[in-house]
Amino acid sequence: MNLHEECLLKYLKSPDGISTTTEILKLNNHILEQKFLIKNFVAKIPQFHYTK
Repeated sequence: MNLHEECLLKYLKSPDGISTTTEILKLNNHILEQKFLIKNFVAKIPQFHYTK
């Protein structure tokens, strides 16, 4: 069961906890976005090594 399914299950069990569940999903999406950016952009920047 992934995080989105867990959050949906928590919401179905307790609809009053929607704000907490939504915040968890937002945080998870932000982390995934950061990992994607690091993996696909930062890691591909060429590094130059200068020697004397």
